[in-house]
Amino acid sequence: METPLPATDAGAARAPGTASTPPRLLKLLLGYLPLYLFLFLVGAEMYLVAPLLPTVAADIGVPVAGAAHLVTAYVLVQAVTGPPLGLANSRLGPRTMVGIGASLFIAGNATAALSGNYGVLIASRAVAGFGVAMAGPAIWAWIAASAPEAVRGRAMGAGMGAFALGQVLGVPVGGFAADLAGWHSPFALLGAAALAALPLMLYGLRHSGEHHRHQRAQDTGARVLWRVWTRARLRRALIVTFLFHAASLGAYTYLPNILGSRYELSTSALGAVGLLSGLGMFIGASLGGRFGDAVRARGRGEAVLIPLWTTTLLVTLTVAVGVRSLWFNLAAVLVWFIAAGAFDTNQQTLVASHSDGFTAVALSWNLAVLYAAASWGVWLMGVYGVSATAVIGAGTVMAALAVVIAVLGAWRAR
Repeated sequence: METPLPATDAGAARAPGTASTPPRLLKLLLGYLPLYLFLFLVGAEMYLVAPLLPTVAADIGVPVAGAAHLVTAYVLVQAVTGPPLGLANSRLGPRTMVGIGASLFIAGNATAALSGNYGVLIASRAVAGFGVAMAGPAIWAWIAASAPEAVRGRAMGAGMGAFALGQVLGVPVGGFAADLAGWHSPFALLGAAALAALPLMLYGLRHSGEHHRHQRAQDTGARVLWRVWTRARLRRALIVTFLFHAASLGAYTYLPNILGSRYELSTSALGAVGLLSGLGMFIGASLGGRFGDAVRARGRGEAVLIPLWTTTLLVTLTVAVGVRSLWFNLAAVLVWFIAAGAFDTNQQTLVASHSDGFTAVALSWNLAVLYAAASWGVWLMGVYGVSATAVIGAGTVMAALAVVIAVLGAWRAR
C-alpha cells in the first residue's frame, strides 16, 4: 500500500496549517494558479514551433529539417539536464529553482523573438528548455509536497490539465499571433506571459523556504541521481512510463498521416485529431486526479489505476489506427488521450509519493524517460516505412508490455 508523502519531501515543507486543517480545494488550487499558468505556457511551447517551421526556415534561409532542430534543442536539453538539475532542488529550494528557471525561460523566448540568426535561435531554444528543466520538476515536487494528502491527486491533476490546455491552445493562438505579427511574435507572447507570472509564482512560493528548517538531513550527492533506479516500485513505474509513451506518442506522431491518406482529409480536418487529443488530455488529467484521491482515501494507491489506463491505451490505439471508420477512429483518439492524461497524473503522483527526499530528481527522471520514449517510439514505428500495420504492431506490443508490468506493480502494491 502506498504511504503518504512526508511534508519534508522534495525539499519543501507544507504551507502552515495545511497538515492539521481540512483541505479547502478551491483555495488550494487558487494558491497554485501562478504555477499552473507557467505549466500552461510550457505546454503551449511544446507544440508552438512545429507549425511555424516552414515559415521560419524560409525566413532564415535553412531547410525545414534544419529548422526542426529548434524543437530538438528545446526537448533534448530537458531530457539530458532534468535529472541532474533535480539534485539542486533540495539545496536551493523550489522558490530559487522556479525563479531562475522561469527567468531563463523568459530570456530564451525573448531572444528568439528578437533574433533571426539560426545559431542564436538554436541557443535560445536550448536556454528556454534548460529553464523548464529547472522550474518544472521543482513545481511538481512542491505541489506534491505541499498539497494535503486528501486532495493531492486533484492538485497534481489540475497542473497536468493546465499543461494539456496549453498544448490545445498553443498552436491556434501561436498561429494567430504569427499571422498577425510574424513568426517572432509567439515567442514574444510566451516570454511576456511568463514575465507576468514570475512575481506571482515567487509570491506563491514564499513559504517554501521553510523546508530548510523542517527537512531532515538529506544526501544531495551524485548517487541520489541514480536512487530512483534502485527502488523496485519506482523502477517499474519508469519502465511503464517508457512503454506507455513509446506506444502512445510514437503512434500519435504517424496518426495524422495514416488518417489523412486513408480518408483524403485536408490539413484543417486533421486539426480535429489534435483538438481531440488535447481535450482528452485535459479531461483525463482531471479524472486521474479524482480517481487517485478516491483510491488513496480507501487505503490504496495510484498503482491500482495504472493497469486501467494502459489497457485502455492498448485497445484505443488499435481502434484509432486500425479500424476503417473515421468516427470510430476519432472517438478512439478522444478515449486514448483521456487515458493518457489520467495516466500522466497518476504516474506523477505515484512517483512523488515513493521518492521521499529526492522527489524532484525522480520526477525529472519520469519526464526524461517520457522524452526518450517518444523518440524511440517514433523511430521504431517508422524504421521500415510508415504504415498502419507497423504502428499497430509496435504500439500494441509495447502497450501490452506496459499492461503486464502495471498489473504486476498493482499486485505488489496491495
